[in-house]
Amino acid sequence: MIANPLPFDAPAQAWVRAAGKGVAWLEAALNGGSRLPASLHDLASYYKWPLALATLGRMRQGEAMLTTINDCFLTPDGDFRTSADKSSDPLYGQISDTYTNTWPIAAARLLGRPDMGRHGLDGLRGRFVEATGGYLTGIPGQYEDNRQDIVTVAGCGNAFLAWDAMDEAAGAGDCLMRILEQQGPADAPFHLYIDGRGETLEGELGIPETLARIDPAKPGQVYVYWGMASVFLARLYTVSHESRFLEGARAYFARHDACGDMVFDGIGCCKTGWAAATLYRLTGDAVYRDVVHKVAAELLKEQCEDGSWSRPQLSPQLNCDCTAEIVYHLSQYTLELASARG
Repeated sequence: MIANPLPFDAPAQAWVRAAGKGVAWLEAALNGGSRLPASLHDLASYYKWPLALATLGRMRQGEAMLTTINDCFLTPDGDFRTSADKSSDPLYGQISDTYTNTWPIAAARLLGRPDMGRHGLDGLRGRFVEATGGYLTGIPGQYEDNRQDIVTVAGCGNAFLAWDAMDEAAGAGDCLMRILEQQGPADAPFHLYIDGRGETLEGELGIPETLARIDPAKPGQVYVYWGMASVFLARLYTVSHESRFLEGARAYFARHDACGDMVFDGIGCCKTGWAAATLYRLTGDAVYRDVVHKVAAELLKEQCEDGSWSRPQLSPQLNCDCTAEIVYHLSQYTLELASARG
């Protein structure tokens, strides 16, 4: 329990406390160190926690969990896998085989593991698609169409940006800009995938429709895809000072407008808040600040009594993943809004 007032406004104090409850949930699950019990010992359960812990200042704990990821899940070719499968939850191998790798790679920079980070970056380079500037959603050869999606491209760009690989990060940014340019009007479905030639994939992809496109007219969409694209482009602008990337970040974020308040229903708004917080720091536009507060209020409302953000319909691995992600985002909201007032 935090006894003294934090040096942030009252809502942000509640965000940090909620993040702390999420970490307490993790600590209760750990086997007295940095390993989860056998039922949760899976890449999907671990991969976001080192960055989430480090952002809250839990550096030693983050380092220990990153070491567990290195020792248990990093392969000789720079991939991260639980076994031959990405995870015991098949969703990870289906839609986020490459994206999952980007979190420990970024954490490796913050936590001083250049060996791990550079090895992981080489693994990402093995999934680069030269014709588009993007990165394969899955392992090479997994999909005949060589599909790439916006959250994977943004995640890879973010990992390269963390390691100062500006040319590769900018290439990912330009890929996202081209995908945005191919979309229809704001009230039309947004297609999240391109093929190996850079053409939008609009047909049947063998995955649930809600994971292939965002329909602004329907609730429960994967708004995290727009949020990840927006926040990466905003970060890329911060380093490159190239205005097209800030314009792209704002354009991706503006896609939320056609969805109305459906965006704020449930924990799927978490990356929307992250993008809004970053854009508020960069622009000072109060519209973005207000979005952060709406998102954070929804996330706090959805937190479970045990401190997690678990849902009965999700696998234990995905619930652990979601809890780490929201812990990370709540701390990012606080840091970005505090920085904006500097």
